[in-house]
Amino acid sequence: MIKVSIQGARGSFHDIVAREKFPDDSEIIEGNTFHQVFEDVKKGLVDYGVVAIENSIYGSFLENYDLLLKYDARIVGEVYLRIRLDLIALPGVKLENITQVYSHSLAMAQSEEYLEKHPKMLRIETDDTAGSGRMIKEKGLLNAAAISSGLAAELYGLKILARDIGSDKNNYTRFLIISNKEQYPEDANKTSIVIRAKNTPGSLYQCMKCFADEGINLSKLESRPAIGRSWEYSFYLDFETGINAPETRRALEKLKKPASMIKILGSYEKGKFIEG
Repeated sequence: MIKVSIQGARGSFHDIVAREKFPDDSEIIEGNTFHQVFEDVKKGLVDYGVVAIENSIYGSFLENYDLLLKYDARIVGEVYLRIRLDLIALPGVKLENITQVYSHSLAMAQSEEYLEKHPKMLRIETDDTAGSGRMIKEKGLLNAAAISSGLAAELYGLKILARDIGSDKNNYTRFLIISNKEQYPEDANKTSIVIRAKNTPGSLYQCMKCFADEGINLSKLESRPAIGRSWEYSFYLDFETGINAPETRRALEKLKKPASMIKILGSYEKGKFIEG
């Protein structure tokens, strides 16, 4: 049986991704924090972890970029999930009964337009969307609702009072599948690396030029402070060729001159877009 660690409760968006990637014979392990997911993977307590890395509205989950490097995690896949936010409550509860709404701060922000139409709903922030639904079920709250997924409603015996209440219907989150083992499949067509450019004029430009010269498209560039190195930065790059492609090999060889550090985070198949 495959064990998969996720951040959040069963029914969370991380859970939806885990079910999509590992639909057969898998056990989902709940984690309270992203740190816990990375710990589970590093210690070999699970086979894989699922972590959000960026959202199409709010940008990158910067903590998880740092954790990729700290825990020496390997990226083995990705999924783009449309975030569909539903308002869920106990069976029999009507919309006019709701005076409290629970959810994660990002889900609250993404549902702002809907919540403004219901000013009597007191917003109470929690650590997890699905966990909010489970809490309402466990406590039997008849005046409360959660902003969560339809899967959470199904798992916890709740009903959907309002569907797809997010303000932006083109709301996607990119999730990474991580492991503690390198896996470079033959059909890999995307690679993630982290580099540090040498402290010389034009070195970062020269790093980027290594990929341009080989006709490789950079789809993501994220900078983060290098831990323990004041005013130095690590640059996380995603590019659209596999690690074993000849052009990738040439680019990485050229990169050794302007870069002081190069680390391969993973090479994998480009992720599919799925509905939440």
